[in-house]
Amino acid sequence: MKSWLDQLSLRYKLTFAALAVEGIMLAFLIGNGMQSTNRELQQQGEQRVTELAKMLSVALQAPLSQQDDASTRDIIETLLDSNGLKMIEVRDSRNRIVHQVGADDADADFRRQIPIELAGQRYGEAILVLSGRFIEEARARYIQQSLIIAALALLLTSLLLALSSSWVIRRFTLLTRASKQMAQGDLNIKLAGEGGDEIGQLIATFNSMAESVRVNVERARENEARFHAIADYTHDIEFWLAPNGKLLWINPSVERMLGFSVEECMALASFPSDIIHPEDRAAAEFQMRQSLRGSAGQGYTFRICRKDGGHFWAMANWQPIHDGNHVYQGLRASIHSIDDIKATEADLRHALNELRMAETLQRKYLEEIDQERARLVSLLSAMNLGILFVAADGRVVYHNPAFNHTWMIDESIELIGLPVHDALAKSNSALARPDHFSNHLLSVLETREISDSFEIAMTDGRVITELDYPVRDRDGHFIGHLWVYEDITRERQTAEQLVYLAERDALTGLYNRHRFQQELTRTMLETDRHFIPCAVMFFDLDEFKTINDTYGHRAGDALLIRVAGEVSALIRRNEVLARLGGDEFAVLLPAAQGNEAEALADRVIHAVSQIPFRFEGRNLRVTASLGIAYYPTHAADADELVARADIAMYQAKQAGKNTWRVFRADLEADTEMRNRLSWSERISNALEKNLFELHFQGVYRTDDRALSHLEALIRMVDERNPDQLIMPAHFIQLAEKSGRILDIDRWVIGTVVQMLANNPGIPPIAVNLSGRSLSEPSLPQYISESLRTRSVNPSRLIVEITETAAVSDLHDAQRMIEALRQMGCGISLDDFGVGFASFAYLKHLKVDTIKIDGMFIRDLISDPDNQVFVQAMVSVALGLGKSVVAEYVGDGKTLSLLRQFGVDLVQGYYLDKPVRKHPALQGLIE
Repeated sequence: MKSWLDQLSLRYKLTFAALAVEGIMLAFLIGNGMQSTNRELQQQGEQRVTELAKMLSVALQAPLSQQDDASTRDIIETLLDSNGLKMIEVRDSRNRIVHQVGADDADADFRRQIPIELAGQRYGEAILVLSGRFIEEARARYIQQSLIIAALALLLTSLLLALSSSWVIRRFTLLTRASKQMAQGDLNIKLAGEGGDEIGQLIATFNSMAESVRVNVERARENEARFHAIADYTHDIEFWLAPNGKLLWINPSVERMLGFSVEECMALASFPSDIIHPEDRAAAEFQMRQSLRGSAGQGYTFRICRKDGGHFWAMANWQPIHDGNHVYQGLRASIHSIDDIKATEADLRHALNELRMAETLQRKYLEEIDQERARLVSLLSAMNLGILFVAADGRVVYHNPAFNHTWMIDESIELIGLPVHDALAKSNSALARPDHFSNHLLSVLETREISDSFEIAMTDGRVITELDYPVRDRDGHFIGHLWVYEDITRERQTAEQLVYLAERDALTGLYNRHRFQQELTRTMLETDRHFIPCAVMFFDLDEFKTINDTYGHRAGDALLIRVAGEVSALIRRNEVLARLGGDEFAVLLPAAQGNEAEALADRVIHAVSQIPFRFEGRNLRVTASLGIAYYPTHAADADELVARADIAMYQAKQAGKNTWRVFRADLEADTEMRNRLSWSERISNALEKNLFELHFQGVYRTDDRALSHLEALIRMVDERNPDQLIMPAHFIQLAEKSGRILDIDRWVIGTVVQMLANNPGIPPIAVNLSGRSLSEPSLPQYISESLRTRSVNPSRLIVEITETAAVSDLHDAQRMIEALRQMGCGISLDDFGVGFASFAYLKHLKVDTIKIDGMFIRDLISDPDNQVFVQAMVSVALGLGKSVVAEYVGDGKTLSLLRQFGVDLVQGYYLDKPVRKHPALQGLIE
């Protein structure tokens, strides 16, 4: 019923309500009318029956008193029919029913019992029953009429209500529709019908309310838009937590920052605890519980986990929210990333630490700078180079004492702040070319680039070089010049001296072989150009080796110097005197006219033989043998000319020595010449066609017979018979005379170094260096470059120098040995003991090893003298800190004896023979 009523419109509800009220009122009125009518009818019935009873009592007084039953009956029937009585019963005084008409069967009837008395005498009684039917009929009529009237009233009321409510409800319907439209968001509504009545006032109120709502809604929308613009698009995460900690709202920034969507966050059981880093979660949850009690907070830092598993440092700020009634509604919080701040803090801490370190370093550096400045000033003051700093404006800002010394400026003169021209004008030394220097100075001051070295000649003969360096600050801005002055007078003299030494024999001061070859080539070209013959004279000292071995190298050196001096006095300016090595000398005559060469040869032989030479109290006499060869008479090239002069010298020796000879083309000389030229050609051919090969023989330790190193021995393949090897004794001496030994030595060194480079695991290798190579100035550089370019450890290369070669040219030997020692190569003195007359020279040769000559080893077991010699040599060598090698060990007894003598290393056929593929070279890469 209720739901049905709820579904009815207001119109019907009002109609039903009005009709219900009216029906209730009508029912009340009808009921009240019926009650009033019943009372009236009852009263009327009572009054009627009372009146009839009185009338009946009067009418029956006579008959009853007379006991006239018939009259009684007639009266009763008459009265019953005419008065609407329902029953009349008459009883006599004895209570006997005299007559009864009708019946009494309804409760609504009116009943009266009245006595019949006459003159105070009771004659009986009469009972009247007046029918109550008229009352029911009256009631029925009344109800009928009332219902009709009520129906008409209700109908009329319905019509009136329908008309009135239609007008009223229509306005209410408009209000309802407007309300629905407002509920649906249409706020631009204004109803017509405003008036003075209640509905008109209601419409006016509604319009006012709608306008207010519209304004408020628009304002709320604007505020909401602003709120979303602020909250949704803030860089930080903004959210609202209920007092119980449940997430009520969160802005979309959470997806950008964490990867979680708003829906995922809303679905989390506990936000933000679920996204806090596990290590920070407990502390954060405690802080959140405290904050949810209504306290504000800010600056709380913790780590938040992203959806992808990463995390970042964040800071949270929060504020409690209250409504208009100051009721606590929860927390509004914001979370923003502080990774940058943390990184900045880390950077700041790092920067602070670095700043502290930098400050410490700065103090340290300042101290070091002060120290460095002091050292620099001391260094600049101690330098031999003159240093002058000139500012960009051309004024002096610094100079060291060497500058004053170089320019001979009194140190008491203050130069700082002076223009550079004025500062240099304080010099006590005059310029050889002042105008030239002034132009140079102006040019240097104008340029800001590094200038080439400029030489300044002074009138006192000194030479000063100037180097200009532009000085720039850290940003590359030019701030001045640095001028470096050096007095190179001595260096210039030294350079000239070095040139001199490179071309001169260190002992005698004469030209050496290298310069002689240059002069010979130049002279032969001049001869070809001007058709003027030239001559070459070769001479050496007879029995010089005996003097050297007997009296030692000091006596030999002194004799060579004396001979050079005496012969130099005989040589003219255009002629060349050279020492080729040992006791060999050569003279070049550019223009040999007539018998000038023979006359000079005679003077040379005579001068040498007349040299008074006294050494350690003994008078020594020396002679010379000299040979002459002419170009182009005797030879077509330089090698042939030198070879024939050498043959002529040996022809002079064969003639009895102390004489000279011009080359004579006899059979013997021609044969020797052809032999020399043949070997020279064969050597050249072998070098060109790679016909040389190396054989290797081991050098072993005496204590355990373990291999120490290998010695490389050269062999030549016979071109006519490739299976035949030519031993070095056949071509080495001729190669030394022709100069091809230098090429052979270089080939051996280059081949061995390449083997060492290709095979890092093989033992060190020793190579033999000829006497001619000792005086070759470029050989040390060749060895050094070979080792460096092939990345070979120099200690793996051992160089052997024969004793005779070293002693015959001690100065060249010392120079070569020192160069090899600086490289790091091992050095061995070969054939030791041949010049046994004196050990004094051994301390001047800084070799690592001496190799005792085989002549002392071959018969060591059976020759007591050799044993004494060997023991003495071993004792001297070990005393000088050198190791000892014994060669030509042929049996085990010799090896045992050498071990007893203290010999370190041994070599010989007993241990192994020279072979090309030595066992130590297994897997050799050539």
